[in-house]
Amino acid sequence: MKKDIILKLFIIFILGFAFRTWCLDKPEGLYFDEYFGWFIASKNTFAEFIKAVMQNCHTPLYYIYLKIWMFLFSDSDISLRFSSLIPSLFSILTMFLLGKEFKNKNLGLFAALITACSSFCIYFAQEVRFYSILFLLSSLAFLYFIKSVKNPNKLNFTLFFTFNALICAFHTLGIIFSFFLILSLAIYFYKYLPQYRNNIIKISNLIKYISPFIIIIILLSPFLFNIALSKNLSQFWSDFSHLKILCIFIDYFSPVQTNIVNTLSTFYEYTHINDKINYLFYIFAIIPLIIGFLALIRAISEKNKILNYMLSASALFLVVVIILSFFGKLILITKYTVEIYPILILAFCFGISLFSSKIYKILLISIYLFINLFYLITSNDSAPKKTRPEGHRAVVELLKHSRLKSTDYVLLTYYDKDKFEKYLTDNINYNFYSINKYNFNYVLFNEENYDKVITEGKNTYKVLLREYPNEAVLSYINNNFINNMKKGDRLGIVILDSVSFFRNQELQNIVDNEEKYRKTPFIFLIFSSLRNSAIYVCKKQLKLDTITHAGYWTLYVYEKAD
Repeated sequence: MKKDIILKLFIIFILGFAFRTWCLDKPEGLYFDEYFGWFIASKNTFAEFIKAVMQNCHTPLYYIYLKIWMFLFSDSDISLRFSSLIPSLFSILTMFLLGKEFKNKNLGLFAALITACSSFCIYFAQEVRFYSILFLLSSLAFLYFIKSVKNPNKLNFTLFFTFNALICAFHTLGIIFSFFLILSLAIYFYKYLPQYRNNIIKISNLIKYISPFIIIIILLSPFLFNIALSKNLSQFWSDFSHLKILCIFIDYFSPVQTNIVNTLSTFYEYTHINDKINYLFYIFAIIPLIIGFLALIRAISEKNKILNYMLSASALFLVVVIILSFFGKLILITKYTVEIYPILILAFCFGISLFSSKIYKILLISIYLFINLFYLITSNDSAPKKTRPEGHRAVVELLKHSRLKSTDYVLLTYYDKDKFEKYLTDNINYNFYSINKYNFNYVLFNEENYDKVITEGKNTYKVLLREYPNEAVLSYINNNFINNMKKGDRLGIVILDSVSFFRNQELQNIVDNEEKYRKTPFIFLIFSSLRNSAIYVCKKQLKLDTITHAGYWTLYVYEKAD
């Protein structure tokens, strides 16, 4: 490789490293998804670890990876974030190889640069989840798709199947992606490379090629069977929206991340602020999106068979994910489709390179890079600067700086105590209680069948959501706290504002409006009702001591006056 290519790639790598390490330590700590990964990987015994993995909706390899990482390094937040950052850095190199293999070194450098500056990649390089690893594995799967087509041999086929198998082992939805990518390669060979057909489909050769894939799928079968039978894939905190499809491409092509957790209700909410046009959204989200679509269209129109087969496999995967979301099996979030992102970057770079006018090409690249880099550096909401406002360390910091004593009570809402234990020290020990997303069915509705409440509760318990205050909440707080408190005793109530944001009047308006009620996630109604009733009863019978906030968390502290 020429020295100038190595130098350019090194500069791109350093740029990607700088963006990924900038603001790496998030003051609020790990939020639930991140914390859950640590929680599983931190299990001491093999039996506990397997049990925790089996209760999860994802295939297990990430938790094994994280456990090994924690053993070799540490489980500090910074160390855990590096477990995602390192694969993200390797992705810059693999995207160079992907572009180089597809066309030439210049396209490889362009793909590496776009990856280094990608806000989506930067965000998930700092996230303690498996999405940066998935991007890396997917880029390698695409790389060996191309290599297998150009040079059909045992090594290329074996690595292609191996990387696809690893995708399946890291991500449940990756099984769908790998199925379509493998199918696309098979169809490509059958249609365009008949001279290899007989040699490839020989049983002896086929077993050699796909044995890594078969072995991993066999090892995964107990987990896949358990996932198929569980309710874990059904998510109930958001509804399908066509806007989410658009937001996936905004997240991939622009520096504005619109669908990290959920989208806003309407596109108007993005394009307007206080009924005034949000010009910044058009500049930083819409313009890069348009450039991205122009490049994609140009790349597809070139009718490069290899690229279009890989894009077709990715499109089919995206369609299946959209269908699953439409039927309420999962939420259509950008990260769930991360496997397609490497090929979108490659197609984008290839499409830009195809424009015949050099001035037009340079102009598009300059505008695109300037918008992305300017936003990354200057915006307080850019990918590296984004905080984790639901981070669990924030709760412990609130408790640490409160006037609560070890004999006082703390009511945790939405999460139970074990979701904060990573940050709890010996001197932070209260009488903890919890009404969380896994036991609210019993506490609020006296119903032991959790699945029944999730699937039918919105209709069954509508009348109880109208109650203000909710009698079950009043009874719970009186029986567990107020009746047992002496003068000077305190009660702390931890509220997660991002799921408890409807005040009573707004909640009643939603319940009384059929359309609004249908569209509003049940979990938001439940925990808003819980918050409103808890504050009501404490206000009536206790004295408010302090209200403190951190991220999306609020701690109310009440004291018994007499």
